[in-house]
Amino acid sequence: MSLALLIVANANTYSHIADAYDEKPWFAKVNQLVTDDLRDRLDWVGIPFANTGSSSDAKEVRLLDYACGTGLLSRVSPHTLAMPLQSSQDQVYAPYVTITRGIDLSPNMVATFNARARVAGLPEDTINAVVGDLFDKANPSPPEFDVPEWKDFDLATVGFAFHHFEDVVHAAKSLKERLRPGGAIVINDFLEGGDMKADENGDPIPGTEGNHAAHHHQHEHGSDHDHKAHEHHHQHHHSHHHDTKKDQDDPTLQVREEMNASIVTPHFTLEHVRNFFTEAGLVDVDVVKMKERVYMEFAGTRLWRTILFAKGRRPLEEKSEL
Repeated sequence: MSLALLIVANANTYSHIADAYDEKPWFAKVNQLVTDDLRDRLDWVGIPFANTGSSSDAKEVRLLDYACGTGLLSRVSPHTLAMPLQSSQDQVYAPYVTITRGIDLSPNMVATFNARARVAGLPEDTINAVVGDLFDKANPSPPEFDVPEWKDFDLATVGFAFHHFEDVVHAAKSLKERLRPGGAIVINDFLEGGDMKADENGDPIPGTEGNHAAHHHQHEHGSDHDHKAHEHHHQHHHSHHHDTKKDQDDPTLQVREEMNASIVTPHFTLEHVRNFFTEAGLVDVDVVKMKERVYMEFAGTRLWRTILFAKGRRPLEEKSEL
């Protein structure tokens, strides 16, 4: 599968699943745990936020939510649309930023993101998402994003999406270029070796620690790899998986399988993330594990997974690359 086709597949997959993307009870629990942990780490990010009650609060904080989906890191969830903005408990950074701009490949994800923001009474000039791609090497400076609105962000976030990016160094560097000097990137993703299998009741099975995500690719992270072998692996895996794991009660099974098929790197080590952040030119890099594992279900597979958080800042002064 070429990179262009992978991008199209990602966009089509998430367009199909947008309306049901965060409907599962376990997904809401994951959102809440991620929110609680990251909100306990506001100082860790290393930038001034707004509305924290501190004398050092910033008057304006601009957030770029890339691969924003329906808004895990930046915006209200469907469970809190009726709540005032500052009282919602399952938002991450929304209460602490003043302007949010989202970008996603999927038109339906963007539509859902914006619809929820409007229903919550949040105006377009405060928060809005658009369809776009900042990582296309054939079009590194899309003209629609070459305007002040899409530059000099205080914070860029990517929630559970780096495992879909073909070149993680390029992705991190492209986001860094959208930050003001001293601005920060925060991402979350899955830790290599951090899975545990769960039994039919959802309880973790002792002694099953390891990698149990749907795909196990063997390739050099952050570089191109053999897409034909990659595609063949997906076809073989999903043929077997579909026959043996199909859950007739899950109407989104096919789409969830398609989501798995768009994964490039199922999980990362802490060192790998630290290295590609550093290679991208970020400083003050730190990568940590979330305080507790989270329960997840995908196409009949029950897992407890470990989430990692990573942050890095754009240097205040950068050496010329010339």
